[in-house]
Amino acid sequence: MSKLQLNQISKPGRGPKSSPRAGYINRIRSRSPFVGDSDNLEKTMGKIDVHHHIVPDFYHHILSAAKIPVGTSIPSWSPDASLDLMNKFHIDAAILSLSAPGAMVAGGRDEVRSLARNWNDYASKLRAASPEKFGFFAALPGLLDLEGAIAEIRHAVLDLKADGITLFTSYEGKYLGAKDFEPVWAELDKHHAVIHVHPVQSREPMFTTPFLPQPLIDFPHESARTASDLVLSGRKRQYPGCKIILSHGGGTLPYIAERLAKLGDTIFRGVLDEKSPRGDQIMEDLKSFYFDSAISGSANVLDTLLNWAPRDRLLYGTDFPFAGGLEEYFDTALEDYEMDGKLRGMYYRDNALTLFPRLRALHG
Repeated sequence: MSKLQLNQISKPGRGPKSSPRAGYINRIRSRSPFVGDSDNLEKTMGKIDVHHHIVPDFYHHILSAAKIPVGTSIPSWSPDASLDLMNKFHIDAAILSLSAPGAMVAGGRDEVRSLARNWNDYASKLRAASPEKFGFFAALPGLLDLEGAIAEIRHAVLDLKADGITLFTSYEGKYLGAKDFEPVWAELDKHHAVIHVHPVQSREPMFTTPFLPQPLIDFPHESARTASDLVLSGRKRQYPGCKIILSHGGGTLPYIAERLAKLGDTIFRGVLDEKSPRGDQIMEDLKSFYFDSAISGSANVLDTLLNWAPRDRLLYGTDFPFAGGLEEYFDTALEDYEMDGKLRGMYYRDNALTLFPRLRALHG
């Protein structure tokens, strides 16, 4: 394969272009699907990382200029950095995505649409350079821009053949079950899309205390809120063609699922409408999500998640490079957690290969 030369996709003066470094394509072909001695194969099987961000220079520049109060610094990134992490943690393939705050950080409608399109074209070129190593979840403009969002879904699915779509937990205070977003869900359902849902700052991104930036404490709750909204609004059941992945083990959802299902169908039944699930349907819909392991490989999280979630809904993720260097800590914790070889294989790769037929053809 010849060296990939990415074009400048940021606007003049908006920061340098990002492109894969010379020689990286040969490096990524050097790994075999399995590494390590035969006695340890079940822990070193090639993983599929469904939660892997990229921060091209043009996006890094916009984030830096926006000064979003995320409570952490914006990480530097390069294709080589992703490949190094993948080699270190025995990751066969990574599905690339745009992290919070997403394309909306660009400001006006046209700028947001342009940023989403540029990011998608960039990610598509990375995947084209090595389709066995990379996939991508396409970025969208904010969902309140229905015309722009639907147009970008069609471009991503029909033209770029994206592996899936990234959505955020809320848009200007509206969670994903909002009636306003039904046209988007209808379009995604038509394409049987895989959707990766990532938490984002709530509508009022002010720290309640300087010790509690939103990614630290609120992001897990945001995932639970939007998942609960999708279920109780009936949207999850209404669009069964959509396969939805929740970040970070589903956030606090596994912990509150029983409370949500029981109280939602009794004490708070009055808030539901004709499309809302009833009785056992609520728990059934809650368990129909997929759950990635990004920053969620610790024993206390896994004890709850594995006791509740169906085995075929578990996916591996790193949250690179936004995990702040803790990728190794959580990866090690996950590998040290006791589970049988079949379950580990499902968690690390088999479930993802079922979800992504293109990767299954390459790694199955």
